[in-house]
Amino acid sequence: MLRMIMAALIAAMLTWLAPAATVAKAVVNARVEISAAVAGSSATLEAIERQAAARDRVRQREIEALQAQLEAARSASAAELGRAEAALIEAREALVADLAARDRAYAEEISVFRREVTQIASTPEGAAALGRYNAGDRVGAIAVLDQLRQARDAARRARADIESADEARQIATLAMDARGKSDPAFDTAAVILRYEEVVRLDPGVADDWFWLTQLYTAAGRSTDALSASARLLDLASDDDRLQVTALALMANILMTQGDREGALSRYERSLEIAQRLFQSDPDSLEFARNVNLLLSKKGGVLLSQGDQQGALSLLQQSLQISERLSTAEPTSVQLALDLSVAFNDIGDVSFSLAYYDSALLQYRRSREIADRLLLADSQSVFLARNAAVPPNKIGHVLEIRGDLDGALAMYQQSLLIRERLAMADPSSADLARGVTVSLDLVADVLLKQGDKEGALSRYERSLAIIEQLSEADPASAELGRDLSIVLQRIGDVTLSMGDTQAALSFFKRSLEISERLATADPASAELARDVSLSLSRLGDVFLSLADHAEALVVFRRSGEIAAQLATASPQSTDLAYEATRPLNKIGDVLVLEGDPSGALAAYRQSLGLRENISATNPNSADFERDKFVVLWKIADLTGERVDWEAARASMQRIEVLGGADEEDQPTIDYMNALLE
Repeated sequence: MLRMIMAALIAAMLTWLAPAATVAKAVVNARVEISAAVAGSSATLEAIERQAAARDRVRQREIEALQAQLEAARSASAAELGRAEAALIEAREALVADLAARDRAYAEEISVFRREVTQIASTPEGAAALGRYNAGDRVGAIAVLDQLRQARDAARRARADIESADEARQIATLAMDARGKSDPAFDTAAVILRYEEVVRLDPGVADDWFWLTQLYTAAGRSTDALSASARLLDLASDDDRLQVTALALMANILMTQGDREGALSRYERSLEIAQRLFQSDPDSLEFARNVNLLLSKKGGVLLSQGDQQGALSLLQQSLQISERLSTAEPTSVQLALDLSVAFNDIGDVSFSLAYYDSALLQYRRSREIADRLLLADSQSVFLARNAAVPPNKIGHVLEIRGDLDGALAMYQQSLLIRERLAMADPSSADLARGVTVSLDLVADVLLKQGDKEGALSRYERSLAIIEQLSEADPASAELGRDLSIVLQRIGDVTLSMGDTQAALSFFKRSLEISERLATADPASAELARDVSLSLSRLGDVFLSLADHAEALVVFRRSGEIAAQLATASPQSTDLAYEATRPLNKIGDVLVLEGDPSGALAAYRQSLGLRENISATNPNSADFERDKFVVLWKIADLTGERVDWEAARASMQRIEVLGGADEEDQPTIDYMNALLE
């Protein structure tokens, strides 16, 4: 019964201790709400009941009167409202002070309560919630305060996360540097984890997403790399310069996935922005170089799609920019390097068009610049690395022309530069990889010259370097690919030397690596292509072992992958050509198995693809010869006059294009004799 009476009294007193119900005014007076909460607290009400003093009843009536005055003042002037609020606060505080003076326990309790409600009312949102509480809406008020607490907790966590991210970013930067020094404790996977932690704590810093994109790319995680570059692009929404970078990164990744159209659209968007920036500030070296680079990138995509003339036009524009910039600032090393690269790019297109004289001229101009820069600063690692590139490109032209001695001399010159750099900085994975590139090129030429032992020793040196690097950074897809490729090359040599079982072992190991990388990154067309090529080489070994059934299995697997890649990129001449190779192999095996109809179907499918390639590249004797090879296989299998006539017409076309030589004469004579 006493509890019920107390509850009723407390409820009654709340009506005169609380402020008016119309607390939802535009601006809440925090001092009014604090005084109301303190004077209306359960602690205060219980103290009044315990003491039951007459003077407290007097103060109750005073507070009621002041509350009425406050209500009346709400429609009056601000000055009158302020005086009413001050008077009400003073009356409430007097009541609480008098109670506290008579009750020490109450004084301590109300002091703590006052501190907490004062903190609540320290913000406009908190003061408004306290007003709702004082007005009787306790559920709503406490819900608001819970939300405010959660929001503040989130803000505190966000602030703590950002502070932690700053420290994590500093550590990640050092870890990235350690990765560049081939420290196995900080391989690609380990550094990725660190940057993933940084972006989890603070996802709003563009630089972090840039580095994470680069790391994902190195790890062969192209889907993750594409997502990271998209996040970078989101952050660049109001930054044109950053958009240029983000779009170019996305395009690079899409190229590895075989999405040339997607890559081309990103390069074009990036180029449009870069050109707009350059037009707004024609004197900006940065903007000019960005346009230059993106013209080159777009040209590279067109070249991969078989549009050599389109690529040549863009690269010539890039060359003009490089020449103009370098002429304007002849002492600039960077601009001279840009010019050297531009000459290399033009040379690459000329090479693809079989304009070997033009290609050689461009590569030699690039080499002159690179050598001059290195002579002026022989200690520069960057300049030395650049100087190692043109000799390799010159070597390619000489090699294709049959000047193997000249090509070997160029490759060895490049190898010397790269070995010197690697010896000066043995911790650098990039410099060590450069050595393997030159070793492989030297080995390729030695193999063509018949020096199989010499070629094998260079490949084995390359393998030893790559294995060491890969062990230090097992998550690196780049190193994994390097390892797979050099294993293939060693397999090729050992197979040509008659050691079939050794070759089989190398090819199987290469295939295992390729499949592992492709499985880890199913979106990568580049890695899928590696699997197809590895399968094809493995099929060659089974064929040499007369294991036709197993050879047929792997050639068909290779063909399925190659066909999928070619279908996904119908404008790619390279992928279309690679799709024909397994078909020819399948046909060869079926001939040996006594299935001429099956073999003929495979050959005709290959012919259709090669005819399209030749039609797209009408001036290429090499592509015409590829078509002739299949026509010969078909004619030799069917014996039909119409097929031999088609083969002879193809050879005549090769002669017109200047691609025939003395070794073709017996073939020509044979066909002529058949068709007399």
